Amino acid sequence: MSNKLVIAVLFYLILLSAASQIMNIERRRQQFDTVGWFGNTEWQLIAEQNSKQYFTFRNLNSIERQTYKRNFLLLSELRFVRGEDQTFANAGFIHFRYTYKIDEIPVDSARVFKTGNFLRWESFIQQQYNALLGVSFRNLVGTGLRFKIIQKPVISFFSGVTPIMHEYEREKSGIVHSDLRFSCYTALNYKPEQTLTFITALYYQPIWFLAYDHRISWEANVFVRISKNFDLTINFNYLYDTQPPQSIRNHVYNIFNGLRYNF
Repeated sequence: MSNKLVIAVLFYLILLSAASQIMNIERRRQQFDTVGWFGNTEWQLIAEQNSKQYFTFRNLNSIERQTYKRNFLLLSELRFVRGEDQTFANAGFIHFRYTYKIDEIPVDSARVFKTGNFLRWESFIQQQYNALLGVSFRNLVGTGLRFKIIQKPVISFFSGVTPIMHEYEREKSGIVHSDLRFSCYTALNYKPEQTLTFITALYYQPIWFLAYDHRISWEANVFVRISKNFDLTINFNYLYDTQPPQSIRNHVYNIFNGLRYNF
C-alpha cells in the first residue's frame, strides 16, 4: 500500500497547478464507511461537443482516508485536448474535501439527539480552470451538510446542501466574478451485481438573491469490474448554465470512456 500511496501523492503534485464547471465527486467517494486508505487513477478518451468538436484524453486521480468519524478526500483532473490539428492541456482542477460524521446533537445540558448515522458535516476547497468553457481561474470554498437517506448493499441514496459557497471566477475575457452561491445535490448508487455499478448525481447551484443565475449539472456513470483492481468506465456529463462566460454555449455535454485502476 505504501508504494501505491506514494504514486498517488506524486500524481497530485504533478497536477497541482491544473475541470468542469460543476465538479461531481460522487463517483469517486467510497460509498460505505470502511476504515482505511483508498484511491484510484482513471484514464479516459472523450468525445466532446462544446463551441467546437474535440477529442480529449483525460486523467483523474483520487485518494481517500476514512476513519470512524472522519473522511479526507483529495481529487485531481487534467485534460489534454486534440482539436484543429493541435494538442494542448486546457482544463484541470484540484479538490480537497473534509467530512465529519455527526453521531449526536446536543438538545440541552442534559439531553442529546442521536442521529443514527444519518448526518455528515463537510467542507471543501477547489481550484480549477477550463479554457474551453472560458474560465481562466475559479476558486470555490464551501461548507454544508450531507444526509445519508438509504445505504444498503445494493442501493444507496444521499442528499447534500451547502447554504453558502463562495465562488471567485476570472474569465478569459478578463471579467471577474465574486459571488455567493447556494448548492444542493442528490446522489444515487446502484449495484445490482458485484461487477456492475451505476452512480448518478444531480447538482443545482443558484447565486443568492439572483435565482435566474444558476447552474444545473447531471452526471451518470457505469463501472464494469473486469478484474480485482480494474474497471471499465462510461461517464456522461450535462451542464446548463444560465449565465456562462462570454461566447460560451449555455449547455454543454461530455461522454467519457476509460479504464480505472483501484487500490
